[in-house]
Amino acid sequence: MTRTDRRGERVALLGLIVSMAGALLLALLSIWSQHSSTSLWGASFLMLGVVGIWVLCYLQLHHQRLVAEERQEVAELERHRREKLAGAQTIFDEEELNPMESLAMGRRLRWVERYLIRIIAHLVADYHFIAGLLLLPWSWQFPPLREADTYVEVLNAPIILFFTGGIAFVTFMLSRYILGLSRLPAYSALRAGGNFLFGSSAVCLMISISLLCEISGLTQVEEWLGSAIALLLIFLSLETHTNFVLDFYRPRIQGQYQRPFYDSRFWGIFSEPAGILRNLANTIDYQFGFKVSETWFYKLMGRVILPLLLVQIAVIFALTCFVVVPPGHQAVIEHYGQPLPETAKPGIHVTQPWPIDRATIIPVEQIQRMVLGFAKEGEDEHDSSDQTMEEKPPILWTKKHYKKEYKLLVADSSAVRSTSRSNSDPGLESGKELPVNLLSITMPVQWRVRHENDKDVIQYYSQSSDVAAIIESLAYRELTRYAASADIMTFLGGKGIKAAEELHQSLQRACDGSGYNGEGLGVEIVYLGIGGVHPPPDEDVAQAYQDVVSAIEQKDANIKEAEGNAAKVRVESGGIRWRELYDAIVAEEKAAESSDAELAQKTATVERLLRTVAGGEARRITTEAEQAVYASLFGRRSEAESYQMQLAAYKMAPRTYRLRAYLRTMEKALQDVRKYVIVLDHPEKVLIEADLKPPQALDILGAELMATEEKSTQ
Repeated sequence: MTRTDRRGERVALLGLIVSMAGALLLALLSIWSQHSSTSLWGASFLMLGVVGIWVLCYLQLHHQRLVAEERQEVAELERHRREKLAGAQTIFDEEELNPMESLAMGRRLRWVERYLIRIIAHLVADYHFIAGLLLLPWSWQFPPLREADTYVEVLNAPIILFFTGGIAFVTFMLSRYILGLSRLPAYSALRAGGNFLFGSSAVCLMISISLLCEISGLTQVEEWLGSAIALLLIFLSLETHTNFVLDFYRPRIQGQYQRPFYDSRFWGIFSEPAGILRNLANTIDYQFGFKVSETWFYKLMGRVILPLLLVQIAVIFALTCFVVVPPGHQAVIEHYGQPLPETAKPGIHVTQPWPIDRATIIPVEQIQRMVLGFAKEGEDEHDSSDQTMEEKPPILWTKKHYKKEYKLLVADSSAVRSTSRSNSDPGLESGKELPVNLLSITMPVQWRVRHENDKDVIQYYSQSSDVAAIIESLAYRELTRYAASADIMTFLGGKGIKAAEELHQSLQRACDGSGYNGEGLGVEIVYLGIGGVHPPPDEDVAQAYQDVVSAIEQKDANIKEAEGNAAKVRVESGGIRWRELYDAIVAEEKAAESSDAELAQKTATVERLLRTVAGGEARRITTEAEQAVYASLFGRRSEAESYQMQLAAYKMAPRTYRLRAYLRTMEKALQDVRKYVIVLDHPEKVLIEADLKPPQALDILGAELMATEEKSTQ
């Protein structure tokens, strides 16, 4: 390396200028695309970080050149000194000249490598980390990206594709030259910049491919690439910090070049593909314990692996030329991003390879379903489809069925109340005020793609990513409109079927005119129903509603109980044919009040009904009255006949009649009295002693003992 050889520094400056220009151009392209591309901003941030890497390369090469020049100057001075002395010895030897060199550019180089380069490298790594975080979709996202709308198509994609492809080509060619130059020991410091420049070329190439996909209709590829670049920047930052820590544990070999810690090993893997194969071969040889890489099979695979990969890629692209459409489906084929006027019917179809042609299969006969009226997240466990109807507990409207239920304002004509105009509010007019209520309604909607003609299928495909959301919004709009003009009894009463039919027709009309181009969505509403109608399941509303329902039910229960008691009293009073008896009694009372001549006849009718028709208490009273009458009548007659018979007997034998009457009386009087008959000759001499003590209890054992004692005494 001569004094004038500054090729390494010039190459570093060239890489710095190219990286700076690429970063500025990519930033301008991002601004020109209305900040619709995250990947462009990511590539711009990456190339701006490469500028810092080139600064490090330039500093290291510059100071290495100064050290080399100083070493050459010292060597030249030593040569001139030796020529003047003609080989004579001096008091200074060669070892004493080394400290003189260390006091100049060598010491400065060590200071720069120890402090300045480490600080700048860590700043570049921190910049990569912050740039990666700014690209991710979160609250601290890069302001231009955060203020832009949610993902939209990249504007001016074909022109941006031309520039990104040009940047990829320029950076790739420059990186190959720099990496080739870095194989020379004097320019080895250029390897870090060459690796990062190769990485920038690869990222720009990926952006170009994503823009091709964007033009072909694959709009999500570019968005995914932006997130991947953000993660790549964070990874590069972590790699730099990790290499810095690992450098403390790597052995230092005198005279061998040590790769700086800011040189990315990750980019080095891809920038030197031969190194990958060499490392892979060494790893396999180490694992098997012999030179597997020198076998014929490994050498054969090394020769044919690239053709096999190319054949595989060709086969994959060839397979994209065949489209298999299953029954019940149709395929929309896009040619250079524009759909063909005719769709592919079920069967096998041949197209041009991707990305020239791209086929999208649409299930035209599949019934798609959505349920409106509640939030889709956090559904209650009662709604799980793996439970059978027997396993599901009953669902009550007083408890929440879902995490959130939407409420509709519905008029209530049954609660109309009259209000008069207030003097303080002249805006109110006297008349009828129609109150409103809140209802929670579940509305299932089933729809499918119209496929009678290809135009409807293509119309659906052109907005297929938003059709479900559009139908849901239209259904909510039509339901809200209908509820605002309907009555609460329309939903709670028997008009629910008619309401569902009207909503079905209005939703179909709305879908037929809500396309992006003023035409329809290309869908057919197959079914629309109304169910789950109930007041809001709030605690206060539920309690108030239950109180009203309980009061109504209690009133009905009291009425039914009173009617039952009345029927019971009527049947118990007059029997099953109580109505006939009741009408006869009423007629008798009216005849008595009006002194009707038929009073006697009506009274006889009542008496006849009481004896023959009436039942219950009336029949019992009538029967007891008849029994009392007959008992009194026959009793008096029996007494009269008995008196005549007694009078005849008295006349025939008066003394005998009186004696028998006396004995009969004594018999009745002494019937319950204990009698003793004592037969004595002189009853006047008998002394009677009465013991009024109550009789003692029977003591059989004592009586037996007394009897035994008496026998023993005898």
